[in-house]
Amino acid sequence: MKKRGEKFIDLEDLANHKGSAFGNIGLPKQPTQEMFENILAENLRNLHSQTNQAADFKPLSADCIWLEDESQRIGLINIPNEFWKTMRKSQVYFLDIPFEERLKHLVEEYGNLDKEKMIDAIGRIKERLGGLQAKNAITHLESNNTIESFRILLRYYDKWYFKGLHNREGINSLLTMINCESVTTENVNRLHGRPQYHETSET
Repeated sequence: MKKRGEKFIDLEDLANHKGSAFGNIGLPKQPTQEMFENILAENLRNLHSQTNQAADFKPLSADCIWLEDESQRIGLINIPNEFWKTMRKSQVYFLDIPFEERLKHLVEEYGNLDKEKMIDAIGRIKERLGGLQAKNAITHLESNNTIESFRILLRYYDKWYFKGLHNREGINSLLTMINCESVTTENVNRLHGRPQYHETSET
């Protein structure tokens, strides 16, 4: 979206964490809470003073900043309360991507991470995932059947994400569903031209 000229903040990148129980694997140490807030504030200042350089592109809005929908807590970092409240009242564009496409993307992104660290992470969500499901996910991972292990985990995260998505006031007026066939940058074209902070989500 940055290449298209939109203003965008990657909160997970600022926090050095991808937001799930597996989010710190293979990434540098997270910044302190104070450092994260300072970096976020600096990004906001830069975006508010930014002018669009692409002559053939008109942003959706000069005041629009795109964010990925996040929980308030990203690893050990908390999104500041006022910023978080603004996110929760903002428009949400939900990229509805087929399960198998998202599964394939996750295998490509996480499939080569340290196996023992992945197993430890599954252990940390065992109570919510369920003992049998956690056991099966670990067994598949130990057998190098990454696809089936991640299939279990993706179903788990889908359930919790949908719960978090709809647990906000006025969700029916905030939510726009966008059907997408795959996890590609071409999905940005589907967002452009649709009618402040905006959030994007993938399911």
